[in-house]
Amino acid sequence: MSELELQKQIKQELRRLGHKCWQVDSGKKLTHKTRGQGLEKGFPDLFGARSTDGKLFFVEVKIGKGKPSEDQIKFLNAADENGVLNGVAWSLEQALEIVEGRRTIKDLEENK
Repeated sequence: MSELELQKQIKQELRRLGHKCWQVDSGKKLTHKTRGQGLEKGFPDLFGARSTDGKLFFVEVKIGKGKPSEDQIKFLNAADENGVLNGVAWSLEQALEIVEGRRTIKDLEENK
């Protein structure tokens, strides 16, 4: 499974569970309309709001031995410091743990 396929699987399951979820292409696009514009470096692949309480979440999706970049880690740490649900997921189950508040970027740092 590719990273994009896993992102879509997670997004579809979160939506099926009633959460709001959007998939982001944070890569820099250079067109005549968006030259130099775009999301902040490190913006996660998925973001949304829980259906139960509207709490925001960010999910960075990786596959295999993929690791988040320093910019992605900084972004998720800032989210964590501001009480936003966040984390890195290598599976659908881990993404659900993030949205449920049972997994954060701190879990990644503890496993270094």
